[in-house]
Amino acid sequence: MIILFSIISHSPGSIKNPPQGWPGTVLSEVESETPGPRDCDIDCIVMYGGGLTSYEAAKRAIERYGHEAVEIWFADTRTEDEDLYRFNRDVEKILNHKIIVFSQGLDIWEIFHRERFLGNSRIDPCSKFLKRVPLRKALEKQYPNRACVHCKETWERGGRTIHVLDIDGTEIKEAICKKCNYEDSQYARSLKHLEKLISEEGENSNRARIAIRPIQNRVERCSEDGKFVRVVLGMDIIQDCDRLHRAKSYWRPFVNWFPLAEPPFGNKTRIIEELRSIGIKEPRLYGAGFAHNNCGGFCVKAGRGQMVHLLKTLPERYLEHERKELEFQEFIGSEVTILTETRNGEKRNLTLRELRKRAEAGEDFRFEEGTACACLNPLSPEVDEIAW
Repeated sequence: MIILFSIISHSPGSIKNPPQGWPGTVLSEVESETPGPRDCDIDCIVMYGGGLTSYEAAKRAIERYGHEAVEIWFADTRTEDEDLYRFNRDVEKILNHKIIVFSQGLDIWEIFHRERFLGNSRIDPCSKFLKRVPLRKALEKQYPNRACVHCKETWERGGRTIHVLDIDGTEIKEAICKKCNYEDSQYARSLKHLEKLISEEGENSNRARIAIRPIQNRVERCSEDGKFVRVVLGMDIIQDCDRLHRAKSYWRPFVNWFPLAEPPFGNKTRIIEELRSIGIKEPRLYGAGFAHNNCGGFCVKAGRGQMVHLLKTLPERYLEHERKELEFQEFIGSEVTILTETRNGEKRNLTLRELRKRAEAGEDFRFEEGTACACLNPLSPEVDEIAW
């Protein structure tokens, strides 16, 4: 069984004297987890971003499931640092595994022009249309069916489902296996218990959120030949709890696997040391102080501190984005900006040009090096769809 750690996931028995509502109390008559499919029945799709943790996740996926069961998918924004492509070639060699490249033939600024919308810290049409949409469509095409992981019975579209609301307001919607509901008494009891809680307390109930766990992932997405799938992401439980939870919400009904959230726990320093020991240099952006290797150190979700850091470390790249922001303003006929700031309680737009001039004049902008990429983990597909 694959155990995923998250900020809301605990195993029964792991907490002594649990309070009312925890597994092991109200759910004593049912198991807390649904047994997953066997490893030999699983494919792994590694959502690879070109960075250290993506590499480590791909490595662990191959070690566990084997080369035949693993695909590594890389969505190219065509705004990447040139050293990322060198690192990708090195990764292919050391893993002896090809990286499948998804390219839409557009870079992030071309997406902004096409959508007539400039990305910002809240809304990112760049990563939506260059990463999330094409990757999710490919998953839907490759794994179009659903089946029970226990009895392998096919779940037909329009079949029975049950749902509760997660703590972030997103929907946890689970397909019900009709055959197991008749033949598996424990599964049937779990379902009845959940239905009773929903009728008494509603869908937005902590006890209902706990009670749906024995039902979760009983029916999973699968390929035409019956292989179930794990969407693999390189997030951990130390720095990425929030991102990990949002990723799980976004990729439903596909099931995530987070190899770095399982022992052996590691960090980027250890991964760098291991790569250097076999003669592979880490991507250069890490040495320049960036926390990720995406979009050449630029990101519409980055704050002022990271933008100024880009100016200091890669000034020509910063100036190119500054120029393109001004070009977009002329194109759209409005002084829209990627960044904003609040002064005296009033929010205002902040251009990359103004930020540069203030930084050059000596104004200090704090840069938190721990800022991580959030391209693949918005709140949910539904929220992503109506973002603008």
